[in-house]
Amino acid sequence: MSSQQAIGIQRRTPRKGPGRPAAGESLTPREVAEAALQLVVSEGEAALTMRRLGEVLGVKAMALYNHFRDKGAILDAVANLALARLPTPPAKGPWKSRIKAICHGIRSMALEHPNLFRVAMMRPTPPGSALPQIEAALSALADAGLAPAAQAVAYHTLRLYVRAFCLWEIEELRLFRAGDPAELARITAPFPHAAAVGGLIFTPDADRQFAAGLDLILRGLQTSR
Repeated sequence: MSSQQAIGIQRRTPRKGPGRPAAGESLTPREVAEAALQLVVSEGEAALTMRRLGEVLGVKAMALYNHFRDKGAILDAVANLALARLPTPPAKGPWKSRIKAICHGIRSMALEHPNLFRVAMMRPTPPGSALPQIEAALSALADAGLAPAAQAVAYHTLRLYVRAFCLWEIEELRLFRAGDPAELARITAPFPHAAAVGGLIFTPDADRQFAAGLDLILRGLQTSR
């Protein structure tokens, strides 16, 4: 199974005809959003323009405004579709296991579809399809014994950790790994602590680091109850 199939992305064949749907066919908002999602996955957010999306769908760019007021509205729809494809949050089990499942599911999407992750996580208003994940996280935190105010603090801490870690992993870690170990050793030599752990900081085992950081947060939540 391809990574696109893993979250339900299907290739779309452009419509026929000079800038309009074939006879008897009409676009739907869902079709526009699905095509935009596919374009973001394959080419990135910068490639998503009304003109380019119209080309993919085989319609004039102006036809898209019948369904969405602007590119931002299309990106909101793409974010909704992306988050709706996240694994269903577990409703039962130990609260820590449920939180871990949610966080690891988000990271999996980031690694499989980094372009889509950036869009899904950076919209100004949380998409409605994020609510099942939010509700599941808050339910687990409630089961951990946290009061509502503490749940909010814990939720934001977890959310920011996962988002920041994933962005670091997909945007910066590859650059560090492409660096010269000898040069890293040279520049950290005057700093004994940095020299001792520099490799672990700049080129860590990402899987282990993500899990360890998440465990650290969860242990802190447990002791703060």
